[in-house]
Amino acid sequence: LLEAVPSESLIALSDPSDVDGDGISGRLSYVPNRITGAKDVGRFGFKASHPTVLQQSAAAFFNDMGMTNALFSKRDSSQEVSDEALDETTKYLQYAGVIEARNQTDPDVIAGKALFQQVGCAKCHTMTLATGESSVPEVVNQTFHPFTDLLLHDMGPGLADNRPEFSASGREWRTTPLWGLGIENQLNDERIRYLHDGRARTLTEAILWHGGEARRSRNAFKNLTSGERGQLITFLQSL
Repeated sequence: LLEAVPSESLIALSDPSDVDGDGISGRLSYVPNRITGAKDVGRFGFKASHPTVLQQSAAAFFNDMGMTNALFSKRDSSQEVSDEALDETTKYLQYAGVIEARNQTDPDVIAGKALFQQVGCAKCHTMTLATGESSVPEVVNQTFHPFTDLLLHDMGPGLADNRPEFSASGREWRTTPLWGLGIENQLNDERIRYLHDGRARTLTEAILWHGGEARRSRNAFKNLTSGERGQLITFLQSL
């Protein structure tokens, strides 16, 4: 679904010069497409470093598991992941269904959703996107709710890794999709940690680490009552 969102839609969401003055200046990441050899819009990875599910999968095989493949390899090394295995892995990820949000009629979830928008979280965690054409028939012309704009945002010095990557600076991160956030503990045997380096033990801590372009939203969250903060977290846990 994220792969099938037209680039024009992401361009429309971007505001690199903060023309509207809201403090949010999300911008597209442009990265090499290892299939075409051209620059393409980055969509996947913490810094939107890969444009397609195929390339993200190949990079994960190589960087996370040390397995060479047609897109990522070492000099004079054999190809450890066959083209067929990479293709099948990619298709599995492209066709995987989205987990349905839960408890959407619960009063606290409804209130939390309104607060999520009120404090400005939805300015980056865009709630609704739509796909266009795609080689995957099931995702063509679909409206879905990923809670991301797929754009790079300056998150301030507190979250900086000081490691530029293609278009992204050492302070910029792609807006992380929030869909499925509430069921991570069912999919992982390890204790769930949040943010790019797992520094946040809870969703509240993750929000409070937000800086840079998210500073206003973080401060608005801090200024909510304890009950309101709980409702917003309950909403996030329903996704």
